[in-house]
Amino acid sequence: MSEIEFLGALHVELLRRRELRPERSEHEVFQTSTINALLGGAFDGDVTLSDVLAHGDMGLGTLDGLDGELIIIDGRAWKANFDCTLVDVPASGRTPYAVVVPFSPGRPIRWRGPLTNSELERRLEHHLEETTRPSAIRIDGHFDTVHVRSVAKQRRPYPPLATVIAQQHVSTLVDVSGTMVGFGFPDALDGLEMVGWHLHFVTEDRTRGGHVLSYTLDEATATLDDVTDLHVELPKAVDAHPGVTPEQETLQRLETDRRV
Repeated sequence: MSEIEFLGALHVELLRRRELRPERSEHEVFQTSTINALLGGAFDGDVTLSDVLAHGDMGLGTLDGLDGELIIIDGRAWKANFDCTLVDVPASGRTPYAVVVPFSPGRPIRWRGPLTNSELERRLEHHLEETTRPSAIRIDGHFDTVHVRSVAKQRRPYPPLATVIAQQHVSTLVDVSGTMVGFGFPDALDGLEMVGWHLHFVTEDRTRGGHVLSYTLDEATATLDDVTDLHVELPKAVDAHPGVTPEQETLQRLETDRRV
């Protein structure tokens, strides 16, 4: 089954670049491109951050040429450079892959640790059971450790994502306060997403961050948003780079690989 057929079977709205209009947005997760296209090397930015932010104020992704990790919090965008330092991203910046939501938090959940990422995810399992839609999450608190990664900007011809991840830079942040944002993708979205929880982190002073590999939480408050829809914009890159059909075991290794 092609990606387009797969998305149609899930009743996901397919949006082409010309259809990116804020007035279409409801309470939904908006995504540009697919993880399969990214895995296949579709790194050219097709959508501006201005377009993306018109559909949500919280999210994550990457930038043109797979240039670092994108983190969006409270409508503001940062990029985690290769060394995991943060810089502002202009609205004119382009992205090949991003996921955002107009975050509508539910009742706060307070945790006291120490809790590892695997322990916390077990507490959240029920949020992803028996659903075909993602859940958005924000976690504000203090962490004993957070392992974050970023990657260097790539040049054409682009390598597969797995090759880039093998050269990632990992930073260990110790005794740090900050915010994690991201999404939990249910098994029903296997092939479209890396199923499970996908998080990006920024420190409280907004100087360090990146894609979250692992962490130990000291104390924190989390809020979740059970959205109603998932809308996906399919750029031309999806047609040109159909990507691969990876096993989730391989995807999970890319999510948690901590090699420097």
